[in-house]
Amino acid sequence: MQQISDDAYDAYLKERGLTRSQYTTNELLAVAAAREVPDGAFVFAGTGLPLLASMLAQFTVAPNMTLIMEAGIVGPRLEHLPISVSDPRGCLHSSMVSNMADTFGTTALRGYCTVGMLGGAECDMYGNLNSTIIGGYWPAGVSESGRGPQVRFAGSGGANNIASFADKVLVTMVQEARRFPERVEYITSVAGTRGPRDKKESRWDYGLGRGGELVVISDLCIMRNNRETGLLELDTVFPGVSIDDVVNNTGWKLDASNAKELAPPTEAELKALRMLVDPSRIYLGRKTKREAAAQQK
Repeated sequence: MQQISDDAYDAYLKERGLTRSQYTTNELLAVAAAREVPDGAFVFAGTGLPLLASMLAQFTVAPNMTLIMEAGIVGPRLEHLPISVSDPRGCLHSSMVSNMADTFGTTALRGYCTVGMLGGAECDMYGNLNSTIIGGYWPAGVSESGRGPQVRFAGSGGANNIASFADKVLVTMVQEARRFPERVEYITSVAGTRGPRDKKESRWDYGLGRGGELVVISDLCIMRNNRETGLLELDTVFPGVSIDDVVNNTGWKLDASNAKELAPPTEAELKALRMLVDPSRIYLGRKTKREAAAQQK
């Protein structure tokens, strides 16, 4: 990792009103996600927090990882945080700059997708993600109710492909009970096991032969799927968060019997995140919905 002088770091902290030991929720999320990246992994990452976490992993725990940006960039060594998956800044020192046909066709489909980082509007107890609609799929003119969706999101993009072919999927979301229902309204991406094996509803029953390992990193906790049942279980709560906080913001009966507390970000992780990954705080400067609501009280 690049050396950062204490004087430069102290000046940065003073200018932005930060301290060495305190951290924001977005900083905690980036650190927690970066720790999940194995060294040597091929990582498909999207805009925002996934790119933050990927860059941090490259500077810390996974210096030999290969970052893949779905627009066609493979293997960059980033110095400036890209603001999209097609940002030219993402091309620095890359091994290939091509197109989506190559990143998905000749990379993911050939098995070179160790980790995929995704988000969503809903995540259910089996790790199915909805980033398509809320309130019914069909437009008002053809729906049985005569009403169209309440909200229509951006849709899959490359999320379905990544979830289908990645060995391990990392999902980052704000945790609320309405966003973590027992079953999502629409399955955009099968990020976990999809459903119970004994009822022939698993991802393997639907022809997805790879993957199945899922880690959900919310602003409250980390959940992992049980490889036998497929259900998401509480693995780790964040500092200052209680198990009740997580349970009350989950729409199914969550197994929390083995929950532990996350080790807080180290000074080295925060220094790399702040000084090397997002020094302008393009994303780190944003507040989560929960933080913004707490400030208004």
